[in-house]
Amino acid sequence: MKALAIDSAANCMTVSAKNGNEKLSLTVDLGMKQSRKLLPAIDYVLKETEIAAKDLDYAALCSGPGTFTGLRLAFSALKAIQLAYDVPVYGIKTLEAYAHPFFVFNSPVISVVDAKKDQFFVSMYDGSTPLLDNADTNAAHVISEIKKHGFGSREIFISGADTRFFAEKLLELDSSLRLKYFESKIDISDSLFFLAEKAIENGESPLKDYEGPLYFRKSEAEINLERNGK
Repeated sequence: MKALAIDSAANCMTVSAKNGNEKLSLTVDLGMKQSRKLLPAIDYVLKETEIAAKDLDYAALCSGPGTFTGLRLAFSALKAIQLAYDVPVYGIKTLEAYAHPFFVFNSPVISVVDAKKDQFFVSMYDGSTPLLDNADTNAAHVISEIKKHGFGSREIFISGADTRFFAEKLLELDSSLRLKYFESKIDISDSLFFLAEKAIENGESPLKDYEGPLYFRKSEAEINLERNGK
């Protein structure tokens, strides 16, 4: 299949294209410049895998939670392709996509995105079984969930965009936890492709024209407007 996938839920963005067994991923970690680099990145990966946008079988993206700007960028880009060429776009929950590579270990997995101000977007799995889904919570609550499910003495994989920072927060509260994580960002494009194709196989509908990112809280701009009574 010919497909395009974008992970822009965190500050570091990955754009991937696959054409049958060939795949190319491009990672962009340029801070504020990323908004100007998304479309060139899409053009590049499609060109290098010899795919025309009109010939895509589908596209996939992390649908949230994540950064407001990053999610909006990906949705805008893929919705444009959807409208121009009738390419179905599948939204994959960010935390599921981040956890998916670890399901094979049949161990507890905690998937995380830093939500700032000591809050985190978190999902927790036992193998591939979800136990906590897209919670907007803190480290103390996650530890209570770990204890509740009897994971205190087991190795726990931490996955996602902010693994080390989150692991350090957990260990500050309970140094006995056995946490494993990668220091570097993991390319989850294979998970996005796999989960999107699973959705296609199961007859699930792609995103509708009006569907946007999954936001779990208001943006700073919205909070400031409310605070100022506007």
